Amino acid sequence: MPGEPKATGEPDARLVAMERKLVVLRGKATLQRDPAWLDVLSPVEALRERTAAIRIRGMRRRQQVASATAQVRLSGRERRAEQELARLELSDQLWQRRALARRDRMLDPVARLAAQQRTARLVAQVLQLGAVAGLVWTSVGVHDALVGPAGSPLAYLVETLFALLLLVLMTLRARAAQWGRAFPSRDHQRKIYALEGALLFGSIAINTSPVLPGIGFWRDTTTLLAHLGPPVLVLVVIWLHAMTTAFFAQLLADAHVDVADGGRTRLSADTLNVVTMVQKIHSARAKGDLPDWEDTGLPSVSAIARYFSCEKLKAQQAHDVLELMRPTASVETR
Repeated sequence: MPGEPKATGEPDARLVAMERKLVVLRGKATLQRDPAWLDVLSPVEALRERTAAIRIRGMRRRQQVASATAQVRLSGRERRAEQELARLELSDQLWQRRALARRDRMLDPVARLAAQQRTARLVAQVLQLGAVAGLVWTSVGVHDALVGPAGSPLAYLVETLFALLLLVLMTLRARAAQWGRAFPSRDHQRKIYALEGALLFGSIAINTSPVLPGIGFWRDTTTLLAHLGPPVLVLVVIWLHAMTTAFFAQLLADAHVDVADGGRTRLSADTLNVVTMVQKIHSARAKGDLPDWEDTGLPSVSAIARYFSCEKLKAQQAHDVLELMRPTASVETR
């Protein structure tokens, strides 16, 4: 009707406004309840997160470095262990070769004889060196006793005269021992022993006279022994040289080596060697140097090989010949 206000326009505007406001509030409430609002970090929290991240990355780096370092050290230890094992293996191989070479030399009769000859020469050289040292010592003592330390050098020749005679006796004993002879012989034993005694007494008297009471100036027992010892040791060296020479000469004479018949017999070389060894075994048994074994009544194979410095095969062949000859000997005895 005319003159009445329009009620529809104003309510509609208010409602629209309220509706708009309600939509805004609902949207705002929805957004405010979104978890993203809670995940937003404050500046302090962001700084702490960054610090934690930096620390974690540092720990990871340290762990990687430690793992790599441990792996490198382990590789180094493995490498050193392999090198040590290789060194030990090489050392074992070297010792094994040395042992095999020594075993071959011990089993080879020629090598054993060569080693024995080297030992004999070394022993002779040591004894000769000891004799020369003793003679030099006694020469100085005799020189000082006769003319004093500042006296004429010709006084050194006095002891040399004694030394030459002793060295000649030493050489004669050694050569006689090499040929299985005794020096001196029975006819000249008293003369040689008297000569040696006189030389020893003269050398001792000249060396000890300066320190004997009543004759010289007494000092002490040590000084007396220092003057008395060298002449006695020289005589001992002479006797030892003769004994060792005889010992090595006997070993060389008893050692069995392969011989050749040179066409003088119709036996083969091996057969002749076995027969020769059997003859040597009989001689050694007769002397008592090669005892019999109680079980067989014959020397054992190892004893024969050890006594004659020969191979075990040669000793076994000779032992077999002795076993074959034993029934014949028993029949002849009956």
